[in-house]
Amino acid sequence: MKVILSAILSAALVIGTAAQAAQYTITYYDAEGSLVNAKSLDRPSDMDISEYINHYVTSDTESIKIHKYDDGEWNIYDAEVNPAADNISYTEKAPNVTDEMCRADYWIKDGADNLILSTDEIKALNARIMAEKETMMYDLDSLPETYDGKAMAQSLAGFKSPEEIFLDGEPVEESYYEAIRTNILGADTTENEAVKYGICTTHTVLKAYPYEEWLSDSEWDKEWDNFVNTAVLVGEPIVLYNSTADGKFIYARCSCCEGWVSADDVAVCENKDEWIKAKTHENFLVVTGERVWLEPSYDADLSKKQLTMGTVLEMADGVDFTETNRLAWNNYAVKLPVRNFDGSYGEKTALISANRDVNVGYLPYTSANVVKQAFKSLGNRYGWGGMLNSQDCSSFAREVYMCFGFVLPRNTTWQAAMPVAATDISGMTDDEKKAVLDKTPAGAILIWPAHEMIYLGEKDGLYYTINDVSSLVSPANPEGGVIRPRSVIVNDLSTLRGNGTTWLTNLTKVVVVK
Repeated sequence: MKVILSAILSAALVIGTAAQAAQYTITYYDAEGSLVNAKSLDRPSDMDISEYINHYVTSDTESIKIHKYDDGEWNIYDAEVNPAADNISYTEKAPNVTDEMCRADYWIKDGADNLILSTDEIKALNARIMAEKETMMYDLDSLPETYDGKAMAQSLAGFKSPEEIFLDGEPVEESYYEAIRTNILGADTTENEAVKYGICTTHTVLKAYPYEEWLSDSEWDKEWDNFVNTAVLVGEPIVLYNSTADGKFIYARCSCCEGWVSADDVAVCENKDEWIKAKTHENFLVVTGERVWLEPSYDADLSKKQLTMGTVLEMADGVDFTETNRLAWNNYAVKLPVRNFDGSYGEKTALISANRDVNVGYLPYTSANVVKQAFKSLGNRYGWGGMLNSQDCSSFAREVYMCFGFVLPRNTTWQAAMPVAATDISGMTDDEKKAVLDKTPAGAILIWPAHEMIYLGEKDGLYYTINDVSSLVSPANPEGGVIRPRSVIVNDLSTLRGNGTTWLTNLTKVVVVK
């Protein structure tokens, strides 16, 4: 029998004579992976504890011997040390998903560490993705440097009022949208405006309209905003156009989308040259963890700043102790973009502890690394368009791939249009789709219009993915209707959509980014 030890040993000595027993508790997994909680074990108090449980390390593995009193005799069991299993076993999971499937290593097969594309090849592919009209990408460097501000204001204010939208559970009145239009049209602008260039200084979002609240399509769903377009990461460059009359919002374009951004989240560069210098990275650090926080500081620009996966920051040449109040020993020193008091662009040196999940330069683009990056977000909440500092299905995949240097389109439709190794499976039967998946590497992107997933592999005839999903129908209870995981989850393609068909049936494209 093999068990996995999850809590090594806790003792509660029984007060009394030496002849009395001591109670010891071990929580472990049995050979079938079932959790055995709070197993009470006795041993005579005069027996040395090392005779009861002995922990030692060999040259190539760590193992534990558990001495357990069963049926009147002592038995010795081997145990595996697997701390990662401890917490996973306590979480709920989708049907057909085991604890082992919730770890990246389970899906990494032989050959998965082979390099798919080099850094130069990724740059060349980015250029082709950018040039493909159907990806709806913006080459920010090549955008016109002037525009008609009055015409843009008229266009932005000419939106049709959305129907059946709620704010804090109450229907949104037409006066709310009229106030937005007035704020757009009231700004001072001309027919010949120069664009401005900005760098985001905090994780933020671009919205369809300039407003601060959350506008939901449901009166009960207060953690949903229908009109968030995309997330923008710290350090991302954007091109800036009209401001609102109150100065709180600026209309902006990033490489993959456009919308209104909070002015407080953007530092405006003096000119295009400063902007190009700020966004050009030669020796840089990439955030490869799902989230990394800077440590608390007296400086509000640096204190507890959240950096999300895919964030890229230039390394600092040196550290001025008077600025950081710390030496950089065992820290990465980076140039953090900040917004000066007048809204202009500035930089401060920030220290990122060596223990943080970051990498100097982009990660090698391998199937194994894609899977590992995806699992770092397992369980994270879903956020439509990037609201709540979170991800939706396409930004989940996009930000995983950013760690390798890719610049992917914003949504599923545009990602499906990328000039990469893609297979159209829209007209195939389920069995034909399975045959394609059998040849698909883990880490590929699976798409149908409105949703996408990162492929993991096949097990016992089921095909598994990791994805950031809002709603689905559980195959374990198809009559239960739509449920809302709103998390990054592992599930298989027998999962049902609200229309009663499986995810497998709905798949239209398999995308291998190469």
